[in-house]
Amino acid sequence: MTRLRIGFLGGGNIARTVRDELASRPYDVVGTFGRGDVIADDLDLLVEAATQRAVEERLVPIIARGTDVLLLSIGALADPLLRRRLTGGPGQLIACTGAIGGLDQVRALRLGGALREVTIESRKLPATLIQPWMDDALRQRLDSGQEEIMLDDDLATAVTRRFPASANVAAAVALAADAWDSATARVVADPTAARTRHTIHAAGELGEVTVTVTNEPSPERPRSSAVVARAVVRAIDDYARLRGFDAVAGVVVL
Repeated sequence: MTRLRIGFLGGGNIARTVRDELASRPYDVVGTFGRGDVIADDLDLLVEAATQRAVEERLVPIIARGTDVLLLSIGALADPLLRRRLTGGPGQLIACTGAIGGLDQVRALRLGGALREVTIESRKLPATLIQPWMDDALRQRLDSGQEEIMLDDDLATAVTRRFPASANVAAAVALAADAWDSATARVVADPTAARTRHTIHAAGELGEVTVTVTNEPSPERPRSSAVVARAVVRAIDDYARLRGFDAVAGVVVL
């Protein structure tokens, strides 16, 4: 077997944490690539840990040359044209579950036909949800953190655009359910949400599932959940096992 060669697009907290975790694993980290850097062409896997804009600007030619990509900024897939371009091969686009669970069940339910209901509600501390488009009054209310505020309740695709750093989970649910035109998402600023909480519900002909996930915020970047980096490591381990690279012992769970 051979060693997996990994690169990172984006050098923020998630990428640094994942790199630290990978130091004890039988993989070769080739480098971290930022804006304007030329991405190495001898990678087996590129881990995207940047932004939705970086996905749009950088990943299409990477996929087209045959490199597989592990995607964290799933919100970028809300754009149907970009989604088609990123899934056209020959490289494989792999969506990381990131901060939420239950998507395996949602995907299984979808095989029984279109789901009649797909929702996600996300609750976070108010200050972590401040966005550039908000007016001063709303920013002050969020910054004070004294009240619960419903900030958005719309199609998941729309919510993902308005909360690009916080609502990738909404796009992940829409992707799992294949419900881009119907999945809905709510974003609630909750002063009691010391842990970020996501509640997913999906219902169809085969049954229904409701999953509530609570995550500790990352100490370095409270807008992101600490578990995200570990979800990336788990995905890399599974990828290495499935592709026949040197890997840590374990069973692939799909």
